[in-house]
Amino acid sequence: MKNILTLVFFILGNYLVNAQETKKTLDSVYNLIRSMPVKDTSTINLRNDFTKQYLFANPTDSTLLDFAQYTLEEANKIKYYKGVVLAYERLALVYQYSFSNPYKALELYYLALGIIEENKTLQSYKWGILGNIATIYYEQEEFYKALNVFKEILQNNNQMELRSMANIANIYGSLGMRDSSIYYYNRALNHPQLSGNFMYEANLLSNISLIYQQNGNINKALESIEKSLKLIDSFNIEFVRPTAYANAAMVYLSNQKYLKAKQYALEGLQLSQNSGNLFMKKSAWGTLADLYEAEEDYLEALNAYKKYAVLKDSLNNQNRRVEINRKQMEFDFNIKQTFANVELQRQKTIKKVTFLAGAILLLTSFIGFILYKRKQEAVSKQKEAEFSALVSDTELKALRAQMSPHFIFNSLNSIGDYFTKNDNRKAQEYLIQFAKLMRMVLENSEQNEISLGEDLKFIDLYLQVETKRLPEKFDFSINVAEDLDTDTIIVPPLLLQPFIENSIWHGFKNKDEKGHISIEIKKANGFLLCIVEDNGNGRHQAMSVKKSFGIAITENRLNILNRKNQTHGKLNIIDKPNKKGVRVELSLPLEYSF
Repeated sequence: MKNILTLVFFILGNYLVNAQETKKTLDSVYNLIRSMPVKDTSTINLRNDFTKQYLFANPTDSTLLDFAQYTLEEANKIKYYKGVVLAYERLALVYQYSFSNPYKALELYYLALGIIEENKTLQSYKWGILGNIATIYYEQEEFYKALNVFKEILQNNNQMELRSMANIANIYGSLGMRDSSIYYYNRALNHPQLSGNFMYEANLLSNISLIYQQNGNINKALESIEKSLKLIDSFNIEFVRPTAYANAAMVYLSNQKYLKAKQYALEGLQLSQNSGNLFMKKSAWGTLADLYEAEEDYLEALNAYKKYAVLKDSLNNQNRRVEINRKQMEFDFNIKQTFANVELQRQKTIKKVTFLAGAILLLTSFIGFILYKRKQEAVSKQKEAEFSALVSDTELKALRAQMSPHFIFNSLNSIGDYFTKNDNRKAQEYLIQFAKLMRMVLENSEQNEISLGEDLKFIDLYLQVETKRLPEKFDFSINVAEDLDTDTIIVPPLLLQPFIENSIWHGFKNKDEKGHISIEIKKANGFLLCIVEDNGNGRHQAMSVKKSFGIAITENRLNILNRKNQTHGKLNIIDKPNKKGVRVELSLPLEYSF
């Protein structure tokens, strides 16, 4: 397993947080706020500043949510739009970092951006909010989307150069582009804006230590992490401590200082559990998995990896990405709709003037309106097609994520059972096949179409792994017509997997005799006919509760495929006579790669 890159983005807005801010100072500011009139712009500004300062000093204090929400309500009452924008941003930060809720944070960020679009005097605040959104892309491992945003900020906002450089360095590190990562870290560490900002300095030193460690430069890694830890202890920089401890564990692990590595790894895990930050908790378990593996404590390594995988699935599953992309599209649509309304109002004014000017100009305006309407309809259709393509892509990713909870964790449990029984040979064989299967999923994760041959290899390997996990439960056969060239025919990946999974999980459940899955691929009436048939319990038992998530997505993907190619592919699920199983027939457009 690869080392876990625990990099954290610190959202510091248009000013730098003083890492030496003491509890006494914060209490003093809070008392000052209580003595000021609420419905006043100065009070709103001070409340917003206090929210951000307090968040980074006390990230686990959930009472800050009510304070930030009240600030937003009061700013709205007096129609103080700058205060409303900053209140939305502060409230979003609380949800993002204290509650690990990116959905709510995105909703609030986009509300702030909407106000900025309507008030051009607030444009300078746009870049900080876009940077906050980019950190969510980063946490969802949408690295290139995050990278593009931070490069845009670097080019357009001098006040945020340090923050942009640090985040670009983080992303390059996550992408494995270590030389580029080190280059940007060093630019950030030598930037004038870093002077006196010990929180940022500690974070940068912590992050660059991990990149040095991954690059094999252990001496520089040790030097950087020890400087970071010294700053954290000297100035009580609690917000940086969890990620610095995780990075320190990896650096000391690479230097074979196992006792020290375990100390920092366990303390980092405890800090992440206290704060409730799922992102940091995931990184802590990943670090412990690497540590136990280095100590050859494979059972503990496996248990740590399971906990890491659960958190990774929770944070990065494709359903979350679908929701994040949907919120982005909703915001873009609302902005375009606002501009369209302004344009429509302008057209009405022109129309009135034209009417007064004469019948000829009125006729010209009418013709222009018709042409404009047609153009708008064409644009609308194009947007609908693009949206459908995005839905198809995200639903495909959601389908891939669907097999993770069922398949990955059961496979890990099977590997663990082999280790427990000291059957290292079978464990190794199973692990090799399991790793190869996961690699195939990752390699095809960004492909809309793959060759039929590659898809059949995946299906064959998937069934081999499942038969090892469930010995004597079922067997299978795959038959491909001789007139099919599986290397040139292309198909959308993973279309058949949900039906095969249903046969294994539902069709053979509580079945005494050995089951059989038959897969047949052939041509029929100009289509590619894919058949999955089992001798299981039938739908009256296996699928009586609810249509599966995977099958519903397959139907949607087939509908989008038909609309895109103007074809009539079909999905038929047939109950075999006497409740002796299910036959699935999926007809697809016959497409070739040339």
